Amino acid sequence: MKTPFDILGKSSRYAAWCGRIAVFSATLILSAIFLHRLFSIPTPVALNLVKLSILGGLLALALGVLAILDIWRTGAKGLGTVFLGGLLATVVVAWPAIVLPKVNANPEINDITTDWASPPQFVVLGARRAPGANLPDYPGEAFAELQRAAFPDLKPLLVNRSVSEAYEVSVDALRRLGMKIVQETPPGDEAPAEGDIEAYDRTLIWGFYDDVVIRVVGNRLTAKIDVRSASRYGRHDLGRNAERVRRVLKEIVARLEATVSGPQTSNLRRKKRSKKTKRR
Repeated sequence: MKTPFDILGKSSRYAAWCGRIAVFSATLILSAIFLHRLFSIPTPVALNLVKLSILGGLLALALGVLAILDIWRTGAKGLGTVFLGGLLATVVVAWPAIVLPKVNANPEINDITTDWASPPQFVVLGARRAPGANLPDYPGEAFAELQRAAFPDLKPLLVNRSVSEAYEVSVDALRRLGMKIVQETPPGDEAPAEGDIEAYDRTLIWGFYDDVVIRVVGNRLTAKIDVRSASRYGRHDLGRNAERVRRVLKEIVARLEATVSGPQTSNLRRKKRSKKTKRR
C-alpha cells in the first residue's frame, strides 16, 4: 500500500511504515469524528477508535526514530517521509494536550446542577442512556462540594413571573440555544406548581451527547428555575456542563427581559388600542 509519502523517494523500511501508520491513524480519528457526529455510532466505539489512533500515532513516532537511525547508518532515502509522517503522528498524539488546560482548570465532575440538595431528575433521558453510560442519578455530595468550590455562581434563578410564564420562557430559551427538547411537562394549576423540560445538546466537533433538564416551581407571582446539565459519557466534562448551565440561565434572563409579564402585556395592548382610537 502506497501513501502520499512514498512519492518523495524510496524510503527505508522503517520510514515507509512510519508514514503509512501515521496516515492510517489520522484517517482513523477523522473517521471516528465523522461517523459519531453524522451517523451517531455508539460513543464507546468512537472513543475506542480514538484510543487506537493515538496508539497508532505513538507507533509511527517510534518507527520514525528507528528510521532516522537507519538512514544515518545506511544512507537510505526516506528522511522526507519520516518528517511528514512524524509531523502527522505528532498531531494525532498531541491534540489531546490541547484540552489539558481545561482538565487542570476544572474539577473532575460530569454533572452540574443549580440545586445540590434536590437536583432536577432525568426521566425520559435517563431511560435513554445505554449500558456503559453514566448513571442518570445525581452523583451526590462529593460532586456538590467540588461544584460549589469551582462554580459558586451557579445558583437557582428567582423571577417575579408566574410559574407558567417562567416555564414558557425556559422552553423558548432551550429552543433558541438549538437544544433538542424531548419532554415537556407544563406546571399545573395548584400552587406550588412544578413543570419540567428535558432536552439534549451535542458538542460542536465530536457531537457528544449531554443531557439538560430544567425545573420550574412557583405560583402566580413568583417562580424558581433550576437547571441541570450532565454528560452521558466520560468522568471529566472539561467544564462544558457549567458553561452550558450559564448559557441556559443567561438565555432565560435575556428572554425574560425581552418579554413583558401578563398584566403588563395587557396594559400595553390597552395603550395601543387607546392611541388608535385617538387617531381615529
